[in-house]
Order: sequence, then C-alpha cells, then structure tokens
Amino acid sequence: MPVIPDLPWRAAEPGPGPGVVLVTRLELRRLRDVPAFLRTSLAIQRQVAHSPGARSLLLRARPLARTFTTVSWWDDEVAVRAFARAEPHRGAMRRWHPRLAGFSNVTLPGTAGTAPTVDDAVSRALATA
Repeated sequence: MPVIPDLPWRAAEPGPGPGVVLVTRLELRRLRDVPAFLRTSLAIQRQVAHSPGARSLLLRARPLARTFTTVSWWDDEVAVRAFARAEPHRGAMRRWHPRLAGFSNVTLPGTAGTAPTVDDAVSRALATA
C-alpha cells in the first residue's frame, strides 16, 4: 500500500511548558472522498500554522485505508478550543461528519521542549483508551 510521508508543520518558537497534545483519527466511509478530504486537511493545516498557541502539527494520511491521523501540540486547551471553533475547521467538521466511518479524539499532556511524533502520540492515546 503506498504511503504518503507525514506532513509536518512546526512553530518557529513553541510556547513554554509542556502544553497539550491532541491526537485525532478520522476514517472516511468512501475511498472516492479521499482527494477532497486531503485538500480540506491541507487547508486546516494552514489554519493551524496561523493559530495562536499552536506549536506543531503532523498529518498522517493513509489514503487507501481512508484514514487520517493528526497530532497537534498546543500551548493549552483554550488555544485548542479557539482553533476548533474557527474556520475552516468548524465548517469542515460539520461538512465531513456524515461521511466519516470513524472518529476519535484524545488529549494528552505534552512534554516541554519536545514536539510529539505521530507514533508516540498514537501509542500514548491507545494506552489511555
């Protein structure tokens, strides 16, 4: 199965302290929705890059498996909530919700000075489930 490399973004100067890590996994119902969902994901990645309190974001796309995993690192949960309520994220979640076969969202404590990796964050998220 072809693999797309993880798409990263990091702030030039992350905030102090451990922050919070948000691990989100989305699974689409239909393979034909993947290209449009990937475009939406890239727009949201640009939103994160301009969101106050955002430290880093990784997007892992597995198109043929119809799954997308994001790992984002934030200064605090207030910054996460502000991002989630802003466009394009807010509208995208409303638009895509009916086309999702699965969705999970886990918040974890971050580690000061260390950006999370997808593998580590997903392992930690599964351990808390």
